[in-house]
Amino acid sequence: LKPYEATLMGEQVERIVTRGKALLTWFSNGVVMYSHNQLYGVWRVGKQPPDTRRELRVRLDTDDNAVSLYSASDIAMLTPEQLATHPFLQRIGPDVLDESLTVDEVRERLLSARFCRRQLGTLLLDQGFLAGLGNYLRVEILWASALAPTRRAVDLSETELAMLSRMLLEIPRLSY
Repeated sequence: LKPYEATLMGEQVERIVTRGKALLTWFSNGVVMYSHNQLYGVWRVGKQPPDTRRELRVRLDTDDNAVSLYSASDIAMLTPEQLATHPFLQRIGPDVLDESLTVDEVRERLLSARFCRRQLGTLLLDQGFLAGLGNYLRVEILWASALAPTRRAVDLSETELAMLSRMLLEIPRLSY
């Protein structure tokens, strides 16, 4: 990312958006930093670097503070046009932390031909269905919905479907 240093000097971070395990950091000049932590990436906040053997990949400094990304293997600076065609972002479904995502939209996805006949235990790990769910959230969602992982959306009652749709948003947002 060294070639972008001059481009980013003096720019502000306008927003950070999650897309599954990817973070999109939008800068005031229109450039977007795509970063995916994979299994080992970790962000740290603070001017003082932590005592770590991890590889520093990105560091953003302000007068008062800094954020550093260690050990992430997938980082790119993109234009909004490039972002719209990014292969990983094209594959994943809506992010569960996206506040504009509604329970009705989740219900529609559950009942869509693409997802309705899949067992919930595997479906909830499919980032193409909803991005941002992992194993621990899957277990909590199914527990709160009182559903076995072998059930399928197509076989749920209206009450079960409503509960699952709601928990698919409430549990991750509460966890966050």
